[in-house]
Amino acid sequence: MSKQTNVVPFPLTVKGVRAMAEKERSPTSYEFTDRELAALCRWFSAMKYAFPGTEGVMMVNHQESYSAVGLYNRAGGAPNCLVAKHEVSGSPQFFWSTEFDSPRLINDLSEITDAHIRAIRPPRNEEGWLDPTGWMGVYSSRLIATQFHLV
Repeated sequence: MSKQTNVVPFPLTVKGVRAMAEKERSPTSYEFTDRELAALCRWFSAMKYAFPGTEGVMMVNHQESYSAVGLYNRAGGAPNCLVAKHEVSGSPQFFWSTEFDSPRLINDLSEITDAHIRAIRPPRNEEGWLDPTGWMGVYSSRLIATQFHLV
């Protein structure tokens, strides 16, 4: 890939997401680590499998110290929801919200991702439902908010 691109390669294997490197990438405590990004890929894919037409959006806000992934479905029939990782008093915390609810604190990202995947019960063979290409579209088009000054 060209060094001029904003696309970051996502580590894949033939069967799905490769085991994460032992050293996690997370330049800030509020950005999703590689392991969390892999879990979000599986969650996004399972939700697309269960609710065709589901799309995702990701944002990293360096001003407010949070990262978030939202899922939505323009056709309806699927929950519009958001999972966020926010730095609070120097420590990362996860939050979960649905379309009509205020964000609530959760202990770990897996509380949402694993619970949804278990409820959806996709086939054991991930090749039929895992969508790393779709996830890379969400990840590579993420909005990154940096410090700016209004004049």
